[in-house]
Amino acid sequence: MHSRLSELRPHLISSRIFLMGPGAKTIEATGASYGEQTLIKFAPDLCLEPYATYWAGSGRHLLSMGSFSYTHSRLPPSTRVGRYTSIAKGVKVMGAMHPHEWASTSPAFYNRKLMMETFESDRGEAPTYRDFEYTPGPVVVGNDVWIGEDVTLGHGVNIGDGAVVASNSVVTGDVPPYAVVGGVPAKTIRQRFDEGTVSDLRRSAWWNYSPTALNQLDVRNPAEFARGAIGLIEAGAIEPYEPEVLTGRELAAALASSMDYAGS
Repeated sequence: MHSRLSELRPHLISSRIFLMGPGAKTIEATGASYGEQTLIKFAPDLCLEPYATYWAGSGRHLLSMGSFSYTHSRLPPSTRVGRYTSIAKGVKVMGAMHPHEWASTSPAFYNRKLMMETFESDRGEAPTYRDFEYTPGPVVVGNDVWIGEDVTLGHGVNIGDGAVVASNSVVTGDVPPYAVVGGVPAKTIRQRFDEGTVSDLRRSAWWNYSPTALNQLDVRNPAEFARGAIGLIEAGAIEPYEPEVLTGRELAAALASSMDYAGS
């Protein structure tokens, strides 16, 4: 689906979705550097939580993203990002797959597009095309993930909660929770914390709570933060953060209703 920024802006503002860049110093100025007629792409299964932020033109593709996360990179709309996640500039998903197990990887043997259509027309020939079907899986990025600059992600990879991906890495497989990975292809360099702390952080699932609910805990001490979060949760002292979610279908319906109203 596509919609002009001018039509989307009121819905993004009311849902507290930020399109940041030059000139956007307030939520009301969301998308100020884009241009009113810029087309914004989103999918019907889009799920956006408030306080998600798109920097540097990355909002031209609205991907599903949780609260307090941001991206500087324009990623495919099928990408799904959790809460409290940071995505730097230059992150991209690999291009189309080719049948590397065949004798040739060339699309000339399986893809009848303009090049081969023209070839057929010029020569009056009709080659046989073999079936090569590949549907890339969505990239799933967990909660509290940090992806550095110029990282390339493989189709369908899952980056676990708390993971860190070093700049310039090529991620070809799933990344375990709380692992620090890097290289080409990316491999585990180390774990962010000791096993007990990682276990407690994952058990707490602290990202299901707002920053203000957790402010009484010292985020500078991971082990104490995790134990403290578990204590607060088990005591019922804090409530999960459950904001209203903006979906692609709801957004499309709201846009259609606005157009109907404007045309009446």
